Amino acid sequence: MPHPVWKIDATKLTKMRKERGLSPEDVAGRMGVSGRLIRYYEAGVHSPSVSRLGDLALALECSPEDLTGGPRGEASLVDLRYAAGLTAASVAARLQEGPAGHGHFIDYRKIRDLEEGRKVAGKMLREPEASGLLAGALARMYGVPPRVLVDAWMRSRPDDVPPKLPSSGRKHSSARAEEIWEGLNERQRIYLTACYQEDQEVERQVTAARVAGSGKRIPAAEWRKIPFTIKADPEFTGYTALQDRLRVLGEHDAGAGQTLKALATRGLVQVSEDQVEVFPLGFVPRIRVELTRLGRACARAGLGEALPPRRPADLLSEWLWSSLMKVASAEPDGLAEDDMWGKSKFYLGTGYRPHGPRRGRSRGLIDEFPVREGEGEEAFVREYRWRLTDAGRQHIAQHRDTYQSMYPNVTIVELT
Repeated sequence: MPHPVWKIDATKLTKMRKERGLSPEDVAGRMGVSGRLIRYYEAGVHSPSVSRLGDLALALECSPEDLTGGPRGEASLVDLRYAAGLTAASVAARLQEGPAGHGHFIDYRKIRDLEEGRKVAGKMLREPEASGLLAGALARMYGVPPRVLVDAWMRSRPDDVPPKLPSSGRKHSSARAEEIWEGLNERQRIYLTACYQEDQEVERQVTAARVAGSGKRIPAAEWRKIPFTIKADPEFTGYTALQDRLRVLGEHDAGAGQTLKALATRGLVQVSEDQVEVFPLGFVPRIRVELTRLGRACARAGLGEALPPRRPADLLSEWLWSSLMKVASAEPDGLAEDDMWGKSKFYLGTGYRPHGPRRGRSRGLIDEFPVREGEGEEAFVREYRWRLTDAGRQHIAQHRDTYQSMYPNVTIVELT
């Protein structure tokens, strides 16, 4: 188990204080302590207790995590708690009030046992579902993504079965979807099915582009709006992919608007209008159709398709897993910095905060290192390259079989 950090980064503290134009005495005055104590902190002689860490963060108007010096991507459970500025007793008290502690006695001793890899008395950790409930509660309390908490858990307790994080649940039951499908007429079913098939085809194309690292990332709220028709002569515009599907089925005619309206009334689709430029006509209206979640569930029910399984919260998307494998394939020399796909480094690389300065750090599965040339005073950094961290190697080893079944098209690299 990694040795807990339990200290601040003195360099960060000094830099942050100076950036705010404060003297050690100014900070001390805000905390109600002596200026000598702040100097001790900055010299690395002492490190604040958990409660003092919280006071120090308030004095500098930052978060406790901004002051800690733990190795990025290698934090243990105690590191996350310390970075959140919480004592074991305060964590236990909060847990006892929530669903994770319902029916169980939780005190600071159990929190310490959990953090230090010892056996925890009681029923809390006997089942992955129970430990997953606890892991989710701790993640919310520490202000980190659940997957980061689970990674820290397994570093602190490598012999445990990984906690199973609770799923978010489905908004629409299969029974309701089947009931709505049975209430549609044949034409409405054909239109809904065609919309669903085109929606899935576009999703496959977007996913493939992300995995390949090509093209600009487009939010789902945009690409799920499927073009249905362009209000101009087809001689200039041609037919959309969705119209072509309906033409093959013999259902593309003047009654399309009423059918889409009927589907929209049932909450299965949303119809919108924008404009698109068509040469030589200029800008002309375009109708777009977006399936709702209920609409996709209803189409799956009619086609007899099983609900696709949700990706566990502690695992990577196919795009990020492919990026991680790309770095792994470049071992031991490392992957050139410019060869990383899109923004994957912000989610995988140590030290990044992909969701802003106040939210949890990235996974810390890869890290940059300098490639130097020359010697002595003439030495210089020729380039930076990416390589796996210990956390990255551990993640691959622990979940490789699961990823193989989830993303069969991604080749898994054998690590040496």
